[in-house]
Order: sequence, then structure tokens, then C-alpha cells
Amino acid sequence: MKKTVTLNPGESKVVGFTFTPTVAKGYGVSVDGLTGSFVALPIPGTEFVVSNLVIDPTEVYIGEQVFISVVVTNVSTLAGSYEVTCEVL
Repeated sequence: MKKTVTLNPGESKVVGFTFTPTVAKGYGVSVDGLTGSFVALPIPGTEFVVSNLVIDPTEVYIGEQVFISVVVTNVSTLAGSYEVTCEVL
């Protein structure tokens, strides 16, 4: 996000930005060298269940692809977003 501000000598203006998070997590913010952070919390009442891990195939040669998947189910009565993290250790 970028904005251009035009100022007279000695003048100051507030420059604002808006961002709407879609995932519950911590976010870092940097504006021209100033840094900060905020946390987006899940919508109260939302609950997600991650299940059915599939790894296919379970044995490969170096350089071959492995497909990894899970099923994410929203078991609440409200719509929401859930960030799925896959780590290969």
C-alpha cells in the first residue's frame, strides 16, 4: 500500500492506511522504517477441526513430488477463516 502526501514547509498530515485481516494470526507492520504489530483474533464462536491427513505417495525418490492434504471442517455456526500450516521436517 502506498500513498503520496504533498506538504508545505513546516506542515504535517496524518496518513492512514486500512487493512482487513482474513486470518486469525499476528501481523507485522512497517511504514517507512517504523514498525509495529497487531493480532487478529478468531471470530468468537468459530471452531475448526483439521483431520484426514493424506500423504501420497509415502515413499519417493529424490526429486519426485509428494501430495499432502488435510480436510478442514468448520464445526461452528458462524463463517470464518482458518490458516492451515504444512511443515515438512
